[in-house]
Amino acid sequence: MYDKPTLTELIDAARGHLETHVIPAIKGDARLYFQTLVAINVLKIAEREITLRPQHTRAVWSRLNMLFDDYPFYPEDPQAVELRLQERDRRLCEAINAGAYDTPEKERALFEHLKAAAREGMEVANPVLLAIIE
Repeated sequence: MYDKPTLTELIDAARGHLETHVIPAIKGDARLYFQTLVAINVLKIAEREITLRPQHTRAVWSRLNMLFDDYPFYPEDPQAVELRLQERDRRLCEAINAGAYDTPEKERALFEHLKAAAREGMEVANPVLLAIIE
C-alpha cells in the first residue's frame, strides 16, 4: 500500500543510527547516554508491537470469545478492533467483579487468558526477560 521504506524499516534505520553513530559519540555523557539507550529501547518496543499487534489482537479476541461464550464478528478496521477490545476488556472486568469467574472451571479459563495476555505483553515489552523466566 505504501512505498518503501516501511514503518518498520524506518524505525529500524533510526534505531540503527542511534546505536551505530550516536551511542559511541556520547559515551562520556552518562545522562545523554542513558536517555539514548532508553530511546533505542522504545524503538525496539515499537517495532515489535507493529509486528506482533495483528496476531495478538486476534488471539485476545478469540480468548474473549471463549470467556464470554459469544462469537462477535472481528472488525476489519484496526481502530474498530481496538475500540471493541477496550469495550470487551471493560465487560470482562465487570464480570470478574460480579463474580462470574468464581467457579473453578471459569477461574481456570480466566487464568489462562490473563497468562496469555501477560506473555503477549512481555513479547513486545521485553522478550529477553520473557525468555529468562520461561
